[in-house]
Amino acid sequence: MRTAEDFNSYYATPDPWHISRARFRDRVLRRCLNRFVRGKLVLELGCGEGHLTEAVFYKARSVVGVDISDVAIGRARSLNLPNARFENADLLQISFNGYDVIAAIECIQYLSHQEQGAFLEKVAREHAGKILLLSGPIVDYQRHFSHRRLMLEFKTLGFALVTSRNLSVLWYTRSLRIVAEIIKLPLGYVLLDWLPEWMIYQRLYVLRAPKRDG
Repeated sequence: MRTAEDFNSYYATPDPWHISRARFRDRVLRRCLNRFVRGKLVLELGCGEGHLTEAVFYKARSVVGVDISDVAIGRARSLNLPNARFENADLLQISFNGYDVIAAIECIQYLSHQEQGAFLEKVAREHAGKILLLSGPIVDYQRHFSHRRLMLEFKTLGFALVTSRNLSVLWYTRSLRIVAEIIKLPLGYVLLDWLPEWMIYQRLYVLRAPKRDG
């Protein structure tokens, strides 16, 4: 896992991953997630500077945003969002109890495979029967996720897949860049889920954690 110092160095420059520029991704996430977060108590892991808190989770009843970088959390707090509060903490060390929804959007890829497994086990244990929103790049089996590996882990731990949605297209070749631009046209987003896996960069999984016995 990358350290607080690592992430503070990234956030030495505001918006280091240009998240605020990804307006298309924000629209797709809102369309996918509004029905799951509207009126709910949401724990947003890896919230960074609060961009998604404001752009995607604004219809939640309340949001607790957590990030390992105190620099990012300071900027998130400066947004003064009426339904959100922000905490500087390690996502593997906090309690997952008491929330309707846990969101881990574009952050779990920074964990090792072992840490990712520990994270899912913690969700299963402390968030039983409730919704987990998980997204990340699926382009590299070793470094990030792969759809096949994730589905195997979900099944092994007892998670039920509610739905999965494609969020963005790879930009590695000229032809893929053309597809990515077409997808951004009005209503082009409806084509995203028809694209083959090899064309996809980010994928969203909506999961229900296993219920406790008894």
